[in-house]
Amino acid sequence: MNETDMPTDYTDPAPDPHIPVPATSVDNFGNVTDLTPGIETAFAPLSEVERQGTAPADDGREVWEPVSPAPCAPDMPRGASAMWVYRDADGQPLCARFRKDDGAGGKVVLPLSYGHRVWTDSRGNRHDATGWHWKQGAKPLPLYGLDQLAAFEDAPVLLVEGEKTAEAAGRLFPDFVVMTSQGGSKAAANNDWSPLAGRSVTIWPDNDDAGQSWADDVIRLLREAGAGITRKVELPTGLPPGWDLADDLPFDMTQGGDVPDMEILRPLLDKAPLAAPNVEMPHGYYMNRFGLNFMPEATGDLPPSPVWIAAPFDVVAETNDGTGQAWGLLIRWADRDHRPHQWAIPKKLVHGEGKEIAGELEDAGLNCSISATRHLRQFIASVKTRTRLRCVDRAGWHATSSGPAFILPGGVTMGSGARAVVFQSTRAAIGQEFATAGTLAEWQREVAAYAVGNSRLALFLSAAFAGPLLDIAGEQSGGIHLVGKSQSGKSTSAYIAGSVWGRGDRDGQIRAWRGTANGLEGVASETSDTVLILDEMGQADSREVGDIIYMLANNTGKMRAGRSGNARTRKTWRVFFLSTGEVTLAAKMGEAGKRTMAGQEVRLVNISADAGAGMGAFENLHDMESGGALSDHLRLASRTWYGTASRAFLSRLAQDRGNDAEGLLEAIKAIRARFDDAYLPEGADGQVRSVSARFSLIAAGGELAAGYGVLPWQGGEAFRAAGACFQSWLAERGGAGASEDQQAIEQVRAFIEEHGESRFTNLSRDTEGEVVANENIRTNYRAGFKRRVGTPEGDQWQYLLLPEMFRKEVCKGLDAKRAARALCDAGYLLPDPSGRMSQSVRIPDVGRSRVYVVSSAIMGDDDA
Repeated sequence: MNETDMPTDYTDPAPDPHIPVPATSVDNFGNVTDLTPGIETAFAPLSEVERQGTAPADDGREVWEPVSPAPCAPDMPRGASAMWVYRDADGQPLCARFRKDDGAGGKVVLPLSYGHRVWTDSRGNRHDATGWHWKQGAKPLPLYGLDQLAAFEDAPVLLVEGEKTAEAAGRLFPDFVVMTSQGGSKAAANNDWSPLAGRSVTIWPDNDDAGQSWADDVIRLLREAGAGITRKVELPTGLPPGWDLADDLPFDMTQGGDVPDMEILRPLLDKAPLAAPNVEMPHGYYMNRFGLNFMPEATGDLPPSPVWIAAPFDVVAETNDGTGQAWGLLIRWADRDHRPHQWAIPKKLVHGEGKEIAGELEDAGLNCSISATRHLRQFIASVKTRTRLRCVDRAGWHATSSGPAFILPGGVTMGSGARAVVFQSTRAAIGQEFATAGTLAEWQREVAAYAVGNSRLALFLSAAFAGPLLDIAGEQSGGIHLVGKSQSGKSTSAYIAGSVWGRGDRDGQIRAWRGTANGLEGVASETSDTVLILDEMGQADSREVGDIIYMLANNTGKMRAGRSGNARTRKTWRVFFLSTGEVTLAAKMGEAGKRTMAGQEVRLVNISADAGAGMGAFENLHDMESGGALSDHLRLASRTWYGTASRAFLSRLAQDRGNDAEGLLEAIKAIRARFDDAYLPEGADGQVRSVSARFSLIAAGGELAAGYGVLPWQGGEAFRAAGACFQSWLAERGGAGASEDQQAIEQVRAFIEEHGESRFTNLSRDTEGEVVANENIRTNYRAGFKRRVGTPEGDQWQYLLLPEMFRKEVCKGLDAKRAARALCDAGYLLPDPSGRMSQSVRIPDVGRSRVYVVSSAIMGDDDA
């Protein structure tokens, strides 16, 4: 006879006397609380206040506060025929359930939980007791068998319905860890299924509609929890309704009792098919505990032998990009060390190199047959599912009908739209750079805490959190380049920034600058909305580095043609990129004879690694004996504890964006506005404003991370670090004007410094006061003239630049008109009275001619 499960929310009568009761539960006459209330009272539902345990103890209502784990296991209640104690991985009791006669010929299963309870009995007496009570624990409820699950890490898991059935199944199949859930066939969602992540699970349902419904719910919940291969036993016909593993098999199925139950039941378990009610297997293919197999058609007298294709995996869904293109198949599996994997396999690969798919799967821990690759390809091409997911080939934010979703390479997805989108790539082992190690608390203590008081370290750490804000704030990609001498702490800054997202070294998040623009396109797409870290610009190709900066900042790769000549789909991204090196971008491009454009210098901003404290990038050693010791500690810590910070940050950020996107944006805008008020010079050029916007976004990323409790900093730390580094950039730049204008001034200054004597004819006055050329000095390749004039500040040289030479040589590569205006605005070029940039001057042996008159003040010394 099937037992009835207790509803998940109920109140109970006063404690059973056979369950230990504290002295406060005894009334003034020494009497134990009455247990006469009937079963109807026991099943009365709790109010919302009672469920939350927030009712005050003095208003007559019950208060229930569960405590888990409990300090001891409970005694069996009086009248109970069986009791099952739920334990955690360490064997500590969490809760219990017991079977009891309901007084009407049936049996009920009731829960026991340890906790603090305040209640009033039927006589009106108030009681306050801590101990075991007939109460449900806090949701989500633990699974039965967690201690066995931890003890046998390599064993497969068998899920059944009910503790009595679990006991029977454990005797039948001792090589399995047998587990069950709480709450009955309709309450599977009330349980915590996360301990089964990565484990291979087989479900054995009861033989009734409720059992099949429970199994289907569990299959869905296991997938959401990231379980490994999930299979469901197909029950044979002839079983009585409600039959489970605790019942005897019918007489006719055991051939009159001659065949043990084990011999009949074990094949059902071993041959259990993939638990995928939405999957239509191709003809001849089947999945069992040994993996994917193919049964060929019989061709002779001998029966055909099955062909083993691959180790077990779970077919989750078919994928496409939402427009009917880029079809694929999403599968999941666990490797031999029980690590979960998934891959959305592009179906176009089945028509490519025959061994490519099997090679990728093998590399990611799914064993595949060498001789059956064609069967694997045919299966991927032919299997059908009713479930559809939208696939994307770029990490980061994606909009879905269920809300925003943030997806990391490798398949980890967060946000309300997480179940609607999946990352699809031609590689199975993608996303390993985004792995995690250690706990968030360890990362905070060993890595992030040392950035406090160190502006360069705090800037890079904050920048690592700014990537996910690009899409929210509507900003383009951009970067920061930390430049300085060797052993100054540049790479250490990069390593700790990398540890936010994954392993902080060259085997993880840190990429070398040595590479091509084509190669970096794929990397940028895979790191979209996160952070891309490139170490040692000196290793880059000087001919390509400028194009790489433009490519990364413009969010898209090159347009290319396919074999047919049609345009291929370009890769896209949004990414915050961080760079280090001993040379600036301008110096690196100069090696190839190229000059940086203002747009490149705005897209990748140079920051000096020297923080000005005489310790390179460090200002606060945090009791370390030297900068080298601090650097060594952070390098080791960044590859020991990593990846947890980004996931904690994204979890909160995705939740805020899904619940209140407008409020989140306003909070980011407020931080950025405060930054501009504090650090942006009044009247700054648009280029400076663009750079300020990047630093303010870095400040917002760091402050949000601190506000979420991810960065262990006081409020304002990220703000101050970003401000200090922005001011350093501004001082190094030489002002808040346009970069092109500053470049024009520097180029004209450099021309005069180089050719001041050789290409400028010296003009002087003869004895009669006439302006004449100095005949003692011959001027070759003349660019103009120079003269000495008196000014209120004293005598000063002026350089008279001939118009054609000014345009073609002095301002080579520049807009000559803009350069003249920049010189004039800076006070170095003297216009004529009408405001024209050139003056009409009488030149000996030439006559009157228009020239650009540049003061020697441009040299920084009036006596130059």
